[in-house]
Amino acid sequence: MGLIAVIGQFDIHPEDTPAAGELMRVMMNETIKEPGCHHYAYSRDLSTPNRFQLSELWEDEGALAAHFRADHMATYRAGMAKLRVQRRTVKRYDVTNAKDL
Repeated sequence: MGLIAVIGQFDIHPEDTPAAGELMRVMMNETIKEPGCHHYAYSRDLSTPNRFQLSELWEDEGALAAHFRADHMATYRAGMAKLRVQRRTVKRYDVTNAKDL
């Protein structure tokens, strides 16, 4: 099986964006150290100031499953639960082929 890509968007209440950004920064810094993580990044959307974009790339199902059990994931989820997330969309894609563009 190929790689696993995860793509997401989070719309956060404007007053909560600094706290969300800090949670996401910590999450990124810890997640990129995980075995099987090829890419993990949050970024601010250039057209919608309170929107964050998420992109992930995982080696396999085992690496992604371990990510969901990580201590920093539990800390992130607990922190995000305290914030006003207005919209959350996250999708998983199974990648069977990848090419440079």
